[in-house]
Parts: sequence; structure tokens; C-alpha cells
Amino acid sequence: MRKLVVLALVMGFVGVASAQVIWADDFDGYADQAAMDAVYTQAYPAAPALLDQTKGFSDGQSVHFGQPTVNYTEKMYKNFGQEVDGTDAAPLKVEFMVDLDTIIWSTRQYIELRGYLGAGYADGALEDLFAQGFTSSGVDTAKVSGRLIGGPEAGWFSYNADKSLDWMKLTMLVKSTTVEYYVNDVLDTTKTRGGAVTYDCIVIGSGLSSAGADVWFDDLVVEIIPEPASLMLLGLLALIRRR
Repeated sequence: MRKLVVLALVMGFVGVASAQVIWADDFDGYADQAAMDAVYTQAYPAAPALLDQTKGFSDGQSVHFGQPTVNYTEKMYKNFGQEVDGTDAAPLKVEFMVDLDTIIWSTRQYIELRGYLGAGYADGALEDLFAQGFTSSGVDTAKVSGRLIGGPEAGWFSYNADKSLDWMKLTMLVKSTTVEYYVNDVLDTTKTRGGAVTYDCIVIGSGLSSAGADVWFDDLVVEIIPEPASLMLLGLLALIRRR
């Protein structure tokens, strides 16, 4: 009987520990550009971020940023409809795949997690943001780039990882006082974040690039991940063996 009770606790804990998905998009379900534009708000409708139906990481589609003729174009965003944050026990993860067609210094495309004073994009003052991708602003432009605007390490920074012409997985984990940046599931850089701020939208594309490489984003996920259950499970399984 005790074994059954402990096993039930194990299964219950695993259920409770599942991730809470805030937003996820593999861009494969859109029939056309209009269908994607019905989900995201284009910051510059006259020069939108484009649905690419010929290329993707997980399947055949992705969102594509080319080379507009002027700056301040090609950017879209999605409001979460809720305020979210990460802690050490339950980090907030932002993850996506990214691909380049050329490794060039002037590329400026990235994905941002933003938090506004109000309830979504541009609703009141911008309180905080984290970014990962590529920029040409004060960094080693051969490397992947990241940004945070609050805390003692505010600003753009270079990862240790080089840019690549293959698909790369970029991940950041927002915790209580730090942000961890990963490349292909390997921890690259840890930064100290500012004060506690909640986040309400995801922004795809910089809206700042009139030169550089074409960039594709795919398999975007924003989710809250509970603390790993491994130690708890090991303890419970050891209790089963003893009984």
C-alpha cells in the first residue's frame, strides 16, 4: 500500500511540474501572410515581417526578415494577455531557432521579451526588456548578441558563441536576479537583471535594419518551467525501494 501511495505522489508531482506555456508558435499553421497578421500586430504594416512558406526549421514555414530599403520597418509583436515573470524555482524561458544567410557585421535582428507599465506593447512606459539575436551596436559582430536594459549590466553584450549559417537554438532563462543565455542548449552567458518587473509581450524583429543578412526565426516558445523534479523523484523512488 505504501508503495502505491508513494508512486501516486511521484505521478502527481510530475503532473504539477509540467511547464506553463505562455506563447508558442512554429509558424507552420498559417495559410498565408494575412493569417499570420491576424495573430501578430505588425509595427509597420507597410513593410511587415514576412511569413516564409518555403523555409523552416521544424517544417516548411518560418518568419523572415529581409533587407528593407529604409530603417524602422519589419517588426511584429504579440501581447500575452497576462503579466509573467521568472524565479529561481520557476524560470521564464524564451527560446527559438534562428538562421542567417550571410555572416555580416551589420545584421540587426532579434527577439525581445518586453514589460510595459500597462498591459502590453507600448502601453505606458517600457519598464524592462531582454533580447537575443544579432546586433551591430557596440558588440563583437562575429558573435551572437544579447541585451538587457535594467540592472548593473544593462546594455548590449556579445555571447561567447560565434554566428553560424546553420540553424541555432537561442534560449534565455529569466530567474529571480539573473538571466541565463544559452546557445544550442549550452549555457553561454549569465547576466544580472534589474529589479522585479513583469513581462507582457514578445517582439519579433528589430525594426532597425536596412542592411545585413536575411534572418529567419522559427519554433518560438515562451513558458514558465518549474524547478527540476529530479531530486524529489530520486528521494521518492529511494523511499519505495526501502519499503
